[in-house]
Amino acid sequence: MKKRMTVLFLITLFTCILMYPYLIRDFLPIEHDTFFHVSRIENLSLAIREGDFLPAVYPYENMGFGYASPLFYSDVLLIIPALMHIAGLALTTCYKTAVFAAVWVSAYTMCRFAERVCGKTTVSLMASAAYLFTNYRITDVFVRGALGEIFALAFLPVVLSGMYEILCRKNTDAWKLLAAGLCLLALSHNLTFLFGSILCAVLFVIFIQQVSRDTFITLCRGVGTAFLLTAFFTLPMIEQLKSQNLFVSGYNGTSLASYAMTWQQYLVNTTVFGLAGNNRPLDQTMIENIGYFLTFAPAGYFFLNKEKKNPFLTALTITGYICFLLPSALLPWDHMQFLGVMQFPWRFNTMAILLLSVPAALAADSFLKKPVLKLLLVIILSGECIWHVYPVLGRTFGMDSHMTWQDVLDGKLCDPCYSAFYVRVELAGGDYLPVTSPDYRTQTRKITLKDGTETDIAYRQSGTSMTFSIDSGEETYILPLTWYKGYQVYRYDGTRMKRLAAVPSAHGLVSFRADGKGQYICMYGNTLLRTVNMSLSAMTLALLVLNEYRKKYMKDKKQSV
Repeated sequence: MKKRMTVLFLITLFTCILMYPYLIRDFLPIEHDTFFHVSRIENLSLAIREGDFLPAVYPYENMGFGYASPLFYSDVLLIIPALMHIAGLALTTCYKTAVFAAVWVSAYTMCRFAERVCGKTTVSLMASAAYLFTNYRITDVFVRGALGEIFALAFLPVVLSGMYEILCRKNTDAWKLLAAGLCLLALSHNLTFLFGSILCAVLFVIFIQQVSRDTFITLCRGVGTAFLLTAFFTLPMIEQLKSQNLFVSGYNGTSLASYAMTWQQYLVNTTVFGLAGNNRPLDQTMIENIGYFLTFAPAGYFFLNKEKKNPFLTALTITGYICFLLPSALLPWDHMQFLGVMQFPWRFNTMAILLLSVPAALAADSFLKKPVLKLLLVIILSGECIWHVYPVLGRTFGMDSHMTWQDVLDGKLCDPCYSAFYVRVELAGGDYLPVTSPDYRTQTRKITLKDGTETDIAYRQSGTSMTFSIDSGEETYILPLTWYKGYQVYRYDGTRMKRLAAVPSAHGLVSFRADGKGQYICMYGNTLLRTVNMSLSAMTLALLVLNEYRKKYMKDKKQSV
């Protein structure tokens, strides 16, 4: 127990070392994607206040036209921060808490994975420190504000733990670990989930000769359970991507070659609050590498005695170094635009830090014989982290705990649209807008006819519902709502409700053809696919919980006999 508490204390200490700018200042610097994620917490809290814990559309975003980011970027892990905000905590506090929790879980899950593979506390703690203090994570947290990827880094070690238990230890009960890792990864960040799934496939191929029938069934059980648990999100997302041409689904991609890493970018070691890419000076380009320790220390693994090596770690080391080299500008990225969905080649470093942390720690533990030298290494890694993070204290553009989201929308910090045709502080890159979207800054908020003529029809908007009356005959009307599959229009004639077809207009707004005089209501209702899969995921979760309860009950009953 004492040993466990010591480990938890050190993990918390590591987290505090990385997160100290958030702890000592009542200030949240606004970086690349910070506005977007703070907006997610704000709008999820509004949806929960209206009784919707799993919203599909945030109706108040983008000047009231609405934005369906929850359909494409799961907000499940933001429910607790949103509840904290509802309870009265400041948005900045809720965001910081979410990041702090994700970083702590990252340290813990990496520590547990290293303990499983190596069985040594010193190795697990060094692996945890290496995983936390890498340059790539520091950039994720403090330069990019990439909350989704920060969450994903917390659950990638869980996926590795599941694969190790199943492939190497033949643990048929480890399907739960794999399912949990994949499920939480899918609910964190889509692209990292894709990377994690590919990693599982690679490890399966590497160890395929050792895969027995029971092992294969266990893998399928884990993957299948993860699929069922996340079906409420993944399948409706695919449905929406196929329903219309969105910016993300019609992604032509910025040149991947322009985001590949030069050899100088592999070696730069100073935190820079700049943009990504290789077409600007290094002192204006954010750091994208994994740091010196994870670059060189894992190579020591290959020089270990045979008895200290582990086939699984060998596979991780080789695969990790491949991921480390893949972002290189030496590769013909200009001929690999078919990989444009990944956006940036340096995303491979997400997998590199995951795969190389334990080999680096094991090599360091083997070559540094004296405990004082191992302690010194952790101190050096911690000190380097403090030095890398220190410039965050000098950031001046951001929010404090007294600033509300309405202050941001009112332009207290900057133009809410700043060089975009939509509210950029809420939508970031606007990936989930229809490609035919109008300029929302000038688009009327009135109901219009098909030819764009404004009407004097008054409407009342509450959440995702818009209610209005039409006194004219059959006309095609366009509503000031961004169209997503699931919007429905109904006509009430005093006795019954009649459903009318809602389709996207030429500019990606909700349009419908009126069916005479009467009261109309437009609302977002889940598609059949989303409704069915929400029930499927809920049933799967309930069955898993009941099964675990049953097993525990039977075990307790057997022990009491």
